[in-house]
Order: sequence, then C-alpha cells, then structure tokens
Amino acid sequence: MKLSIKSMAVIVVGAFSLGIAGANLLGFWQTTSSKQPVAIKEGEFAGLPNPADIRGSYTWADVANAFGFDVKLILRAFGASDETEKVNALEAIYGAAGLPAGMEIGTDSVRLFVSLLTGLPHIAEDSTVLPVSAIAVLRESGKAEAALIDAAAAKAYDPAKAATSAVPAAPGSPTSSIAPAQPASTTITAVKTESATDHVATVGALTGKTTFQELKDWGLGEVDIKSVTGGKIGPDASIVKDWMAANGLTFSELKVRLQELLDAKK
Repeated sequence: MKLSIKSMAVIVVGAFSLGIAGANLLGFWQTTSSKQPVAIKEGEFAGLPNPADIRGSYTWADVANAFGFDVKLILRAFGASDETEKVNALEAIYGAAGLPAGMEIGTDSVRLFVSLLTGLPHIAEDSTVLPVSAIAVLRESGKAEAALIDAAAAKAYDPAKAATSAVPAAPGSPTSSIAPAQPASTTITAVKTESATDHVATVGALTGKTTFQELKDWGLGEVDIKSVTGGKIGPDASIVKDWMAANGLTFSELKVRLQELLDAKK
C-alpha cells in the first residue's frame, strides 16, 4: 500500500504528539529548566542542598525553590524585582557601582546570603560582601548564628555611606569628623592595605588569593586546571582569581569545580 505525502505527514505529526504525551506522563518531558544544587556529602547537613553550588545562571526563583524559602526575601535582600532574572546580573550592577577595592558583590554573595538565611554552611571569599539591605532581611529571618550575621554586617556595603565618604567634607563642616569613625571605613582600609604577601594558604582550600603554583603543589596538574578554565592556564605566580577576571572567566563559579578536584586529591 502506497501512502500519500499528506497521509505520511498526518502519521508523523501524530507519532510526535503521542511521543511527547507519553514522555510527559512519565516525567521525561520538561519545557522549563530545573536548577538543583548538589547535596552536601557529609556532616550534620548531609543530603541538604549546598549553597556553594549556586551558579550565576540560576534565577532568584531557582535559588528560593532549591533552598525552600520565600523568593521575596532574596529579592528584598539584593534590591531585585524580577524573580526570573539571573543572579549573575549582580556582578554587572555592582561592578558598575564602583565598589571599594577589596569588595565584591556577586554570585558568591548570594551563596553567603543563602547560607546565613538557612543556616547551611558556606565559606565565602575574603572579598565577598553583602549589601546592607541583605543584613536587614537576615536580622529578621536568618537561621545562622547571630555572630555570623554580625560578621557579615560589619563588612556590608552601604551605598549611602560610601557616597558620603567619597565626597570630601568642606573645611569646618560638622560632618568632617564623623566619616573616620565609621566601622565600615576601618574594614575597607584593612582590606585595601592587605597584600598578597600577607596570604597564608590553607593546604587544599581554594580562596581568592590562591596561586596556580599552590594548586599544583596541592596535587592538580595542568590538565586538571585546564579542564575547568577552558584549556587555558596562568603563570605559576599568578593569583587564580585575578587571572580569571583578566581572561573573562567567573571565579565564583569555576572555584566550585576546582575545589571539587582538590577534594578528590585528598
């Protein structure tokens, strides 16, 4: 029996529709992406989602759904309004805001916020800070120890204070003696004056000051490193984070993969 072109078209479309319906019933067909961080492998939090695995490609809604909290909390914390926006937009927004040297608000800030909100563990980068709006949310709803929230508050970025301190006070102004007394100013100065020579590495713990030589000393070969950095590698003495920034790579995301390789070497 010969089939006409019209009959063939009907059969193909029908088979395709039935295939989608079947896959949908079995849970194989998804029209939206599902973002779920890897689980913590050991300790008292084993099996729970790991804040360190939050990626810049996650939306605010993805983060809230993965960790089981109201998306409004994280929107208010970072001054966002669209829950479908990706969290890596923070790096562009705050990068253009002219943060003080040694401060960074980006994907790792989201990880830190989630950690303090849920009580799940995360070791943030030395340069990672939260906006002051996030501290207000954590004071109300955070499950982490108060001391940890206080530590984040001491480093938090306050745009109002930053703008005030950036404008020199006029001679005789009543506010001219107030700026040096701000705790945030002291913290920023400490970060600015800290040099690479002050860095004391903890073996196997990748931070914002780790060099490529240290990665190699801890057991990673060039092939291992290049598998994460897209086939490129910096000079041994270069700081990994600085080199990645100069080469258009996002350290906060690639750090997780490098750390996994380091952990596997232990």
